[in-house]
Amino acid sequence: MASFSNLTKQEICGSIRKPAERRAFLTGILLGSRRCSAEEIVLQTECEALAGLFPQLMQTAAPKLKYDTEYRGRNSRQAVWCFTVSGRNDTAVLCKALGIQPEHRADAFASLSESAFAAALAGCFVISGSVTDPERGYHLEIVMPDADAAEAVRRKLADFQPTIPLKATVRKGDTILYLKQNEQICDALTFFGAPNASMSLVEQQIYKSFRSQTNRRMNCDLANIDKTIAAGAQQVQDIELIRRTIGLDALPETLQEIAVVRLQDPEASLTDLGAQCNPPLTRSGVHHRLHRISEIAKKLSEQ
Repeated sequence: MASFSNLTKQEICGSIRKPAERRAFLTGILLGSRRCSAEEIVLQTECEALAGLFPQLMQTAAPKLKYDTEYRGRNSRQAVWCFTVSGRNDTAVLCKALGIQPEHRADAFASLSESAFAAALAGCFVISGSVTDPERGYHLEIVMPDADAAEAVRRKLADFQPTIPLKATVRKGDTILYLKQNEQICDALTFFGAPNASMSLVEQQIYKSFRSQTNRRMNCDLANIDKTIAAGAQQVQDIELIRRTIGLDALPETLQEIAVVRLQDPEASLTDLGAQCNPPLTRSGVHHRLHRISEIAKKLSEQ
């Protein structure tokens, strides 16, 4: 079964249709790839949707350019597709077609419009990013091998989408752009072209919130039940003490009634006890009478 991250990437790849989007998307893929130099460009992906889309991307950007394709199947791990453009002439053709200088990746983001930048950033995410399954947590990241390009992405996104403040850290020499807030991740996925994945995060958040509220209510109900049972047990003890010492007949008739009702139903709530009286009593009325019984039992106990 495909992971949530892989499904998100499939959705993004399915949204890239127009030639301008394909060029910008391929630009982002190259800028986010680990091996992109004047001598060789190597793209590796575990995303089958990207592997299927890549020939169309190349057809749009450089239709006559030849590249090598390699499929590496694995028994216990995800398969990998590898695309390689070798030689200075071929890499120069592709980079020129996309307006990229491998030694200055950050410059490629400067002139992009918002729509082109969104497609380029989506390409970066598909080639080197991931998003955690919302059932386990909220985390989105893009691994950028070029620190300057990562900073250019972060600033450009802040200009276009202030609600998506990418944070940056360093891991094993790479710059990691990441988000940890659910709302920000939802906005980012929508910006990348994955509204369905974004909606899944929203639905999961609603489900978690509902489950949390339900658990709190259940815990509260259980606590109230425990309090009711404990209070009922204490009231029964008080009534039994009175019966052993002075007898229930010594109590006023109003207290005798509630005492008998409580002995018959030790775990009932005050409301249920009141309903069994004749005439019925309110919850506060029952509480008042049981409190008087408790005071009588306390005096007897002290004597």
